[in-house]
Order: sequence, then structure tokens, then C-alpha cells
Amino acid sequence: MIRVTLFEIGSFLLPFVLFMIWRRLSSRAPDAGRMPTLRLAAAGAASAIVMMLVLIVLDANRAGHAGERYVPPQNVDGRIIPGHFVPAEDDGDDGDGGDGGDDEPSTGGGADDPQ
Repeated sequence: MIRVTLFEIGSFLLPFVLFMIWRRLSSRAPDAGRMPTLRLAAAGAASAIVMMLVLIVLDANRAGHAGERYVPPQNVDGRIIPGHFVPAEDDGDDGDGGDGGDDEPSTGGGADDPQ
């Protein structure tokens, strides 16, 4: 939980820190008033794209893999057990509600039932 909180605080403060660094560096430059805004916009867009890619990779690492099943968070004896992935067990249930039949509901009709 602390890692998530620190990540959120760092994500919030990062633009302010970068702006402060840019202001200090631009105050030392002789042509500080002529900083190209197109380059700054491109740098901001590139950093946003990099952040999105990092978040996609982090999310993909936490996702389940083939042959795994998700167990949602549970409250067991007053303790919260977070959601997690476990290996799927083949217990014969094919996920159709346990009726063991075909996927179409039965209408109860016989041979004379029009389709």
C-alpha cells in the first residue's frame, strides 16, 4: 500500500519538479525567453507515451495467464485476502451453469416442435 501511495505522490509531483528544473536551467541560458515551445510539447508528449507504455507493461505483468483463474478478494475471519490468480482446476465444469447439456435451453418440445 505504501508503494502505491508513493507512486501516486511521485506521479503528482513529477511535473512540478521537471518545471522547476526547466526554470532553473532556462534562467542560466542567455536566450531564455526564446525556448522553443514545440520542443517542450514534443518532450511532454513523448514522456506521456512512455508513461502509458510503462503502465501497460506493469498491468500486463499483474494479469493472469492462460490456465489460471481469478479469485476475487475475500473476507476470511476478519482478514481481507486480496484478489489473486490460482491454477485452474479441471473439475469437469465447462462453465455453462453445471447442467451438463448443450448450450441451448430446452423448450420441452418433442419431434413435432417446429424450429
